[in-house]
Amino acid sequence: MEKVLWLDCSAGIAGDMLVAALIDAGGDRMAMERALASLPEGDFSICVSHVDVSGVRCVDFDVVLPPELETHDHDMDYLYGEGPAHEHEHEHEHDHGDEHDHGHAHGHHHRTLPEVLEILAAAELTDGARALAERAFTILADAEAAAHGKTRETVLFHEVGAIDSIVDVVAASVLIDDLAPSAVYVTNLTEGTGSVRTAHGVLPVPVPAVAEISRAHKLPLRISEREGELITPTGAALVAALSPTFATPGGIVIAKTGYGAGKRSYPWANFVRASIGGAEAASEGRICKLECEIDDVTGEAMGETIDRLLAVGAREAHWIALGTKKGRPAWQLQVICLPDAAEALELEIFRNTTTIGIRRQLMDRTVLPREAVRLTLALPDGSTAEITGKRVTLPDGSTRTMPEADDVAALSAKREISYQLVWQAALAACASLGPAER
Repeated sequence: MEKVLWLDCSAGIAGDMLVAALIDAGGDRMAMERALASLPEGDFSICVSHVDVSGVRCVDFDVVLPPELETHDHDMDYLYGEGPAHEHEHEHEHDHGDEHDHGHAHGHHHRTLPEVLEILAAAELTDGARALAERAFTILADAEAAAHGKTRETVLFHEVGAIDSIVDVVAASVLIDDLAPSAVYVTNLTEGTGSVRTAHGVLPVPVPAVAEISRAHKLPLRISEREGELITPTGAALVAALSPTFATPGGIVIAKTGYGAGKRSYPWANFVRASIGGAEAASEGRICKLECEIDDVTGEAMGETIDRLLAVGAREAHWIALGTKKGRPAWQLQVICLPDAAEALELEIFRNTTTIGIRRQLMDRTVLPREAVRLTLALPDGSTAEITGKRVTLPDGSTRTMPEADDVAALSAKREISYQLVWQAALAACASLGPAER
């Protein structure tokens, strides 16, 4: 049974909401606090409390800054410019209200990616947590650079360069690294409408950074009629950095559920739900096939649709060229998925193609047990290298091992050796495995 993390983002997602949900779901709070205490700059403290959100007991994660460093991120009057600023409406129960001071700040909010990476490099983080935090900030830098016509090295972070955003990313990365899920699922990634005030002025929702992250990483946003910015750039970057499957996990046995409160006051329940549980690999034995014919879209549109379906959770997606009624050339789109993912995938097909009907068929299948193995290759230039192979076990107990093609391609490019020569070396490494290894 694999360990999975399931994030329900029906009310959107922000960095502090994700951190709070992960704490509530059982992430190691002490490890998080040690990591935050090691940040080389930042005059801040943290406060973890329990709050009531629409009758649900949630965790609230708050980064407390000196007055001169405070942002307007939770000031509804500043953000949306109408009526008096709303107070935080949660009923606080500060049973975890201890605060931790973390040094002194230089205090500027405008940092570049190299500056943020220097902060992460100096912090006491595990390799996994640091890699996740670096990936999130690189995703943010690429999005901001695309939006403002800069490079990732020169673009200035504004809100997301502030120390509270750095704390959110580091805290989330440490907690996810501690929980160590083998797979992450994200559902109901909901965004609002309208406009919001930022360091760049009043911008439409989703703000350009969120829109760019969604485009680059194929985040399937569900645009609601709710007014407000429900997905922040930090929240979007953390989701993208997790490389999740955008579907409901099939057959999950939930062990722990956490609720992370948002601080902006909305009429709906504003929290992220994080569930940790196990998913039976055997649940993949029953699958669903989606199929339809399309005769009035371009090849480019079909290619983009395939990419979106794979990002949202399809196990396989392809098209077949065929001729249909009235002598028209057409495509038959075929998608293989777990039954629980069928509804979300059908929505993507309807959104991105012109079809008006989709056939659905449940199927049984036989899946061979598989596992990753390390292969040591003897390369033509006399050097050695390691890549990953996939070993499967047949019903008679025999095994078969094949190299991972992506690893072969990466090694070929890195060593400047032809793909075919590396592939032959990889096949030789598979053949050299003993019966127990193979």
